[in-house]
Amino acid sequence: MEFSEKALVLRVGRFREIDAWVRLFSPSRGMYTAFAFGGCRSRRRFCGCLDVFNHVHFKVKTGRAYHTLLEGRLVNGHGRLRAEPGRLGMAVNCLKFFEAVEVGPHGARAAHDLLLEALATLTAETAPSRLFPLYFRAKVACDQGFFPPLAACHGCGAPSEDIPWAVFHVEEGRLLCPACPRPVRGTFVRLGRDAMRLLSDVRSAGPADWGGFEPSPGAAGEFSRLLDRFVTYHLGLSWEHGTFVKN
Repeated sequence: MEFSEKALVLRVGRFREIDAWVRLFSPSRGMYTAFAFGGCRSRRRFCGCLDVFNHVHFKVKTGRAYHTLLEGRLVNGHGRLRAEPGRLGMAVNCLKFFEAVEVGPHGARAAHDLLLEALATLTAETAPSRLFPLYFRAKVACDQGFFPPLAACHGCGAPSEDIPWAVFHVEEGRLLCPACPRPVRGTFVRLGRDAMRLLSDVRSAGPADWGGFEPSPGAAGEFSRLLDRFVTYHLGLSWEHGTFVKN
């Protein structure tokens, strides 16, 4: 059985002398691995296709044990990412988080479109925000239903825009205003109004709009601490030695 579809190349590895395995992500199938036999030397079937960050239209043969890539046609290589170390670093950070989250089939289309837009934005923008990888993590967590909304206090219901600051209880995923009692135990992150607004903006906007966000150093620091603690506790991921590892 054969099928054709566009997919993003997440990782490429070699086995034997001229064969390669390729980790792909498509909007219909999510993440899967396929083999490109002869792919390391084939200029005819996979010309310019088997590189990380490439968006490729593949023809795939399915078998009982594995998928085989028959041929590919490059749609977008996002070449500028490889030419500029700053952009490349941000793209790699986003990609490693994306892989580590292990998005299920039900959320594949939204995740695929987000990653594609993120790569296009990093390629096109004059100067991507230094917080781009953090925005990406927050957007993935929100889109996949991991991160709760922070529009109001979970205790009294006061809108977050009406309170000067609040605390986020990491373990329970609840936002609490100063007037509401806190649980005795747990990890708390203090958030000012600007940090809460920033998260709301990231949740509702796409990567192409993130360059317009200009948070203060304080709001950026609170946002970063919130994401770090939330991802570590709820997704079991931490950044160590250049990659995300399961805790």
